Amino acid sequence: MLTQISLWWWRQILSLVPARLRRAGPADAVIIEIDHMDEDFYGVDGAVLVRRDGVERAAGPLRLPGRSVANPAPGLATAVRLPEGMVLRREVSLPLAAERDLTSVLGFEMDRFTPFEPGEIFWSVAGVRRDAARGLAVTLLITLRAPLERLLESLAACGLKPGFVESPAGRIALSAPGATREGRLRWGLLGLSAVLALACVVIPPVRQNMALGAAQAQIAALLPAAREALTVRRQLEIAASGQSAVSAARNGGDALRTMAALTAALPDGTSITDFSLKSGELTMDGASTDAARLIAVLAAVPGFQNPRFVAPVTRATSGQTDLFSIQLTVTP
Repeated sequence: MLTQISLWWWRQILSLVPARLRRAGPADAVIIEIDHMDEDFYGVDGAVLVRRDGVERAAGPLRLPGRSVANPAPGLATAVRLPEGMVLRREVSLPLAAERDLTSVLGFEMDRFTPFEPGEIFWSVAGVRRDAARGLAVTLLITLRAPLERLLESLAACGLKPGFVESPAGRIALSAPGATREGRLRWGLLGLSAVLALACVVIPPVRQNMALGAAQAQIAALLPAAREALTVRRQLEIAASGQSAVSAARNGGDALRTMAALTAALPDGTSITDFSLKSGELTMDGASTDAARLIAVLAAVPGFQNPRFVAPVTRATSGQTDLFSIQLTVTP
């Protein structure tokens, strides 16, 4: 009742002020004035007002839970005016350095300035006084979040969505930074976690692709030298195989030189019918009038070693020569 009488008296006073001067007062808005609200939110009584040019006019009663008057001026900002005692005022002192980011400092220090956690209240700064010697004197406005959120839910069902709390000491924005600090921190942590998870998924393949690209670039740079090295290696292998063939041929003996040595060493009356020189081993078949002395003759030839019969000496059918098969080692 006292609130309604005060409101009526204030309207009468404002009606005496010229309209030109009234426009400098509070901004036009739809005011949801709460006269009474049970602690357990069993009932809410009040009124819906419209303020234009500083003059407030009743648009209808407010009864919650239940029906209420619809928003009488959807184009205007909507505020809620709480009963006395629901908006607390607190003076705090801060260093001058806090002025650069006052909202963040107050948000982090709110549990020290008040008996509530930051997530339990809506708050705003109603005034700041700067003193070079004493620092900052900050006036805080505070209201509990839980009962106000229940009220806002019921008002939203009636099409009324307040954007701030209005009080004689100032207003508290319902989306104030202090009210959403924990939400912002939570979303920030979620965003950071998402970025880190994405980095864990993306970075290994990217690093692998970068390493693969670097390796491919190095391979491309070394490819000409590698091809040249392979060419030189093939040439060396060909040369080595040729030298091996020559060396093997030399180790195996020179057939013409061996034949000449045999021709010079064998006595008259000896002929060769088959001649084979392989890997330094000479095998020859022939006929001789005196085959038995051929071993001694061949052993005396330089370069001939270990001459021996590899088959029994037999007499030819003519009866004049012996058939032999001799094997010996030819050395360079």
